[in-house]
Amino acid sequence: MKSVCKLIFAALLPTLLASFALAQSDLDKAPKPQESKTADKKTTNEAQTKPISEADRQSLRRESQSEEEAAILPYINNFFATTRLGPEDVISVDVFDQPNYSRANLIVPPSGRISYPLIGHINIAGRTIEELEKEFTEKLSEYIREPKVSIQIAQVHSLKFMVIGDVAQPGIYEMTRRMTVTEALAKAGYITRYGDLSKVAVLRMQKEGSTTAIPVNMKEVERGKAQDVYLIPGDTVVVPGNKFKTIDKVMTITTLGYWMRIIAR
Repeated sequence: MKSVCKLIFAALLPTLLASFALAQSDLDKAPKPQESKTADKKTTNEAQTKPISEADRQSLRRESQSEEEAAILPYINNFFATTRLGPEDVISVDVFDQPNYSRANLIVPPSGRISYPLIGHINIAGRTIEELEKEFTEKLSEYIREPKVSIQIAQVHSLKFMVIGDVAQPGIYEMTRRMTVTEALAKAGYITRYGDLSKVAVLRMQKEGSTTAIPVNMKEVERGKAQDVYLIPGDTVVVPGNKFKTIDKVMTITTLGYWMRIIAR
């Protein structure tokens, strides 16, 4: 029996060896998974380390401002640069590398004049920051070599606007920055149910002394169909009453007359 098994094994041995060799050859030819992953990783790293061109950077960059915002921004930034100072405003004067001649939190008095070291009395009211920096530099140059003067507005109290009519809190408000009619109305508690949104107006004093009314349709502004109006110091926002206010007045008078007749009886 053992001899028969040996003969069968000897006969099958060449076939088994040939099959094993063929299988090994196929395994060698097959792609190795580890090498594929390594190649993919290398490709990814190359893509990550590849510098982005300026054109690609511009296309990927998200713009933070629309064209309208870009047009409005200079007016906001230049608001204090073009502001004319008045009583109660607070400014700071910095003379570079000259702390003895720098002053912080100077309050403009009602007279509009302040006293400053080396310069003496100087008029502040009605002037812009640029005008003051130029005059300070010119006068200090007589005592300090090439002075570099920087003046900043710390607080604004002289710039005011008024909101009257059918708003929650009519009154006079300080303009601490450039404001729109919408912001002014919000500061006054916004329009009541008796106010006419479509007939809001801004009264603006002209140079010759006359007053011009600038209509602002707040209904269209709220819908995004009309442009908001920027205020300037001294403006008055007027909110007239609507038809509901008229009806309410009539009803009040009618009710009052009814009770007066009852009392008279």
